[in-house]
Amino acid sequence: MPHFIVKALRHLNKYLFHHKYWLIAGAVCTILSNVFAIIPGRVIKHAFDLVQKSLPVYQLLSGTGLQKIVYNTLANGLLLCGGMLLLVAMLKGLFGFLARERISITGKRIECALRNEIYAHYQTLPLQFYRENSTGDLMARISEDITQVGMYLGPAMVFGLNSILGLLMLIPYMFFINARLALYTVLPVLLLAVGTYYVSTFMQTHASAIQHQLARLTSFVQESFSGVGVLQAFAREGEFTKAFSQDGNVYKEQSLRLTNINAFFFPATKSIIGLGIVLVVFIGGQEVIQGKSTPGEIAEFVMYVNLLAWPTFSVSFINNLVQKAAASQARINEFLSVKNPIVSEKALKSPIQGHIAFNNVSFTYANTGVKALRSVTFQVAAGKSLAIIGTTGAGKSTMAQLVSRLYDVDSGKITIDGISIQDYDVPFLRQQLGYVAQDVLLFSDTVANNIGWGKPEASSKQIIQAAQLAEVYENIQTFPSQMETMVGERGVTLSGGQKQRIAIARAFIRHPPILVLDDCLSAVDGKTAADILRNIKKAMVGSTTLIISNTVSSAQLADQILVLEKGEIAEKGTHKELLAHKGLYYALCKQQHQQ
Repeated sequence: MPHFIVKALRHLNKYLFHHKYWLIAGAVCTILSNVFAIIPGRVIKHAFDLVQKSLPVYQLLSGTGLQKIVYNTLANGLLLCGGMLLLVAMLKGLFGFLARERISITGKRIECALRNEIYAHYQTLPLQFYRENSTGDLMARISEDITQVGMYLGPAMVFGLNSILGLLMLIPYMFFINARLALYTVLPVLLLAVGTYYVSTFMQTHASAIQHQLARLTSFVQESFSGVGVLQAFAREGEFTKAFSQDGNVYKEQSLRLTNINAFFFPATKSIIGLGIVLVVFIGGQEVIQGKSTPGEIAEFVMYVNLLAWPTFSVSFINNLVQKAAASQARINEFLSVKNPIVSEKALKSPIQGHIAFNNVSFTYANTGVKALRSVTFQVAAGKSLAIIGTTGAGKSTMAQLVSRLYDVDSGKITIDGISIQDYDVPFLRQQLGYVAQDVLLFSDTVANNIGWGKPEASSKQIIQAAQLAEVYENIQTFPSQMETMVGERGVTLSGGQKQRIAIARAFIRHPPILVLDDCLSAVDGKTAADILRNIKKAMVGSTTLIISNTVSSAQLADQILVLEKGEIAEKGTHKELLAHKGLYYALCKQQHQQ
């Protein structure tokens, strides 16, 4: 087996070892099934030889009473052979069923475990990973690629094990009976095996290309469906349909190339098996004439040639499944090998008060090379609020993501209560934060469950209180089923402002030591935004709040304001101090008030 396949599928060994007893039981049943597949050949031989030996005696005793005895003896013998063939066929079917059941069930269990492993690993990967890889590609690896691996763990393993064990049992037995006939029978099979080896690399290359193209198609469809509103608003349906058709044609052409190879294998295999039968009849016929063999042996070998047919027929099928599985598993291994650099060696779980300090922090996005922050230094005391304001691209959201360790700084240091955030246990740190991103995501669930998602053990009363603080409770009361209203995928049934306020309520319900609002009031009117911020001051006493915004109205209620420009701190102070300074903040106020 090529090194690529062995290397790619090696990851599955731990699962195969875990289910070794089921696989061993399947192998034993496969061996027994093959034993009962070989026995009929021997029975047919004895039946042919019995007829051959009985016919001359039957004809010699023509017209005598002994002829009937010979006939009855022959009939009873053939009846016995028929009964044996029926019994053996039933046993072969029984053990074949048990073998497939054991191996197929094991394959499905491993497929499920592998899918769970991939999903669990996805959850550990940093935000940077998701920015570098498309959602469609991620979905393809956990769905389509897993399906291909499942075909290897199921059909390919069942047929492959049956073929290998069958050949290992049948070929030595054929040589034991008649080495000359066996040699001429096996030579065509060896010829096919050599051809398969050389074709396998070509098939693997195409299988890998097909999987990559399928991932591209999946990503295209996912992106199109996610942005269908924009697509229709700009009347671009025709262009997208044409682009999808072009990508689909590429996938079709790649699949056809692989199909053509498989289509060639089937008739080639059938021809080779036919050649084996011709050789058996020709060579065997000569041996019968010379008295070295019997017609029964020829019939037996013809049956054995047909037994070799299925393993030979299945070579291309199994090889195709294995090649596709190896290509898919290699893609899966590529992501499984990605390690999360955001880890904590000390894994501290000390109680957090909320004093945040940035000390000369710089950060550059690895995938784009954009330098988001440049030597940023500031502090916000525990229980105080800090507004971070600036134009788009100033680095505001980056600061929020650094505080929650969605990214790690390139240089400098971020501390909470004087302890580097890299020393805190990562899940513990994030549990201490209430983070509301600017890109609000609601789950396809009820309003109550979306708010309670921030605190699964929350009571109905706590959910209502959080909704009231986020100034969304009155809106919820107008919904058809109120708190039990389904919000649809990503909250599609709600307005932008409603989605943002429900997301804020989800953060409020945790009552975290640190609350981060990342431009999450952009779809809320000024009065409601001011009410929400006032509620924060009343209800989140003791919590440190970071308010990230593009608007001055959301920032002016904070204890301190920090103005960012191109990743650097341009100004900092209170609302009154910054207005008196008449700098960038003053210019922003003037510009926004004019609007």
